[in-house]
Amino acid sequence: MSGQTKYRAFISYSHDDSRWAQRIHRALEAYRLPGNLVGTVTAQGPVPKRLIPIFRDRDDLPAAGDLTASVRAALAQSDVLIVVCSPAAVASRWVNQEIDEFRSVNPQGQILAAIVAGDPAGGGDGEGGNGCFPAALLESERSEAGAEPVGADFRSRGDGFRMGIVKLAAGMLGLRLDQIIQRDLQRRQQRVTVVTILSLLLAVLMSGLTLVAFSARSEAERRKADAEDLIEFMLSDLQDKLEPVGRLDVLDAVGEKVLAYYAAQPTRQLSADALGRQSRAFHLLGEIESAEGDLEAAYGHFRRAYDATDQLLQIAGDDPDRIFEHSQSAFWVGYYAWRRGRLDDAEAQFLEYRDLAERLTGIDADNMDWLAERAYANTNLGVIYLQSARLPEAREAFLAAAELVADLAARQPDSIQAHVDHANALAWVATVFEMTDGRDAAISARQQEIAIYEDQLAAEVDDWNIRRDAINAERALARLLIAPGPDTPAADLQTALGILEATSFEADALLQRDPANGNWRLTSVRQRLWLAQARLLAGDTAGAREAYLDASAYMAHPSWMSDTSARIAETRLYAGLVEARIFVAMAQFEPARLRLDQLMTSLVAESNWQTEFQYGPYLFAAAANELASLEARRGGDEAAATLRTHMVTILTPIAGQLRLDAATEFHRAQSMIASGDMAAH
Repeated sequence: MSGQTKYRAFISYSHDDSRWAQRIHRALEAYRLPGNLVGTVTAQGPVPKRLIPIFRDRDDLPAAGDLTASVRAALAQSDVLIVVCSPAAVASRWVNQEIDEFRSVNPQGQILAAIVAGDPAGGGDGEGGNGCFPAALLESERSEAGAEPVGADFRSRGDGFRMGIVKLAAGMLGLRLDQIIQRDLQRRQQRVTVVTILSLLLAVLMSGLTLVAFSARSEAERRKADAEDLIEFMLSDLQDKLEPVGRLDVLDAVGEKVLAYYAAQPTRQLSADALGRQSRAFHLLGEIESAEGDLEAAYGHFRRAYDATDQLLQIAGDDPDRIFEHSQSAFWVGYYAWRRGRLDDAEAQFLEYRDLAERLTGIDADNMDWLAERAYANTNLGVIYLQSARLPEAREAFLAAAELVADLAARQPDSIQAHVDHANALAWVATVFEMTDGRDAAISARQQEIAIYEDQLAAEVDDWNIRRDAINAERALARLLIAPGPDTPAADLQTALGILEATSFEADALLQRDPANGNWRLTSVRQRLWLAQARLLAGDTAGAREAYLDASAYMAHPSWMSDTSARIAETRLYAGLVEARIFVAMAQFEPARLRLDQLMTSLVAESNWQTEFQYGPYLFAAAANELASLEARRGGDEAAATLRTHMVTILTPIAGQLRLDAATEFHRAQSMIASGDMAAH
């Protein structure tokens, strides 16, 4: 900020966009620049610690005085003009006048666009059109054909709120986008260092307490009480601090220490509370091993926890703490059965989990945590119904869960978990809507989900799991946008590419934070594979190959290679499909044919691929169409027709249950068979 200016920026907006202007104003003034960048000299001057102050007329204008004069003075004293762009802004003569005034009184000032609604390609038509750029804003672009104002697209199908704020900050300060993102992530990593050191010190302290626990009876009792207080802290508060930042290594050490402590004591001397803590340690270890891909070890710990909590529940059947503990055990055993494809066993455990949750709410109908358990139970059953092709039951269960968590989030506006639960419920609603309500309904549900994550992350919520969930939601939205395949509208394809490329930064940061975290590695791999798919649709073969090679490097990690779960196996198969399509785009048809043959063989070897794999039908349909196209390319129309006919025959019984991309491949094959044109693609 120069010596002649008073404000970092002036926000110009239509009255209809006041809520957006307020959110952007607050987020920018709350945004803290990474310490490593503060003081860096750019074309806009030294980088400050904070982007303050920012002028927004309804907040900063005096109660009295000449409005026009006050606005002109503020514009003259602002480094940057941020225009909140929408159809309402196009129609607002005040927004256009403020843009003209800024150019007049501050000819060297920078103008940034913040798109919140409308179509950037729609021009400046304010007469019922859907353009978003005011005519005055486009004035400076007329010398450059086709140019658009510089700024950020805050729509969920664009940059999103979180990335939009970062882009505006980078533009205001003259920084590269990747520079500010990487420094911001470094700053967030430093925040968790203190927590990690504290956890290690606590683990050492607990070891010391354990060694002296038997030195004398009176001393032992005192130290035992101290140790169990520490255990309670480690299994509750400390876990809550470490889990969001991905420190599975420290959590694993916590769980092992707890079990070692109780293993050193006779079981008959353990109180009910101690047995409860022991079962929670089994839960903790099971969750960690599940996240790292060791499902067999995870199941062993979940079963031991289930047996322990079942025993406690039989002793104190009306104790809500015991009911809750056993409900968690029932969930985890059911979850393991689901991960292994045992849907009947999973349904039985999830029904028990639901019944226990209902017992809890019967005891206290206003307990928010227990009401949340009911929502989780509905979601879990919805997953089972979905995989069992019971779509009406799945839709009902997911909508019931979404209604419950939406109410909980409204009643607990400051609860991060309540909002995350609401977002997760909307993700499942979007999934079932693909098969029951159509593409537009599914896209709408995904956009609502993403908006919730953006609100949480914009509020400086430092939770890496929320970051992962936001990335996954944005990738899911991109998948819906390109589900029509080659028939994807150009605007949807560009939106999908923007989403996938922007979230690559954060996917990389997740993996760098904790390379042993299987969930985060899976996120990074899938991110790159879908980016490769979108680039292929856009005709960018080199870019697709680059994204695929990045995914392959991530899959070379030992933890990935040893993971035999269905979700990893499915992702490997999807990688094979992407690789084959890259070969086709490079005119390397024989390697493509070999890769597709391998993919089809692997699918046939999985007797229940239609339900075992989330995208099994899509992989089967896409591989069959690709092979058929290769056959037609070398004149084998009959062989191509046979491949497509076989695929359609196999998928016809489940045609009403296909996800959008699988349905696209299925209907394309039907169309080609009907027309007899096997070479079309």
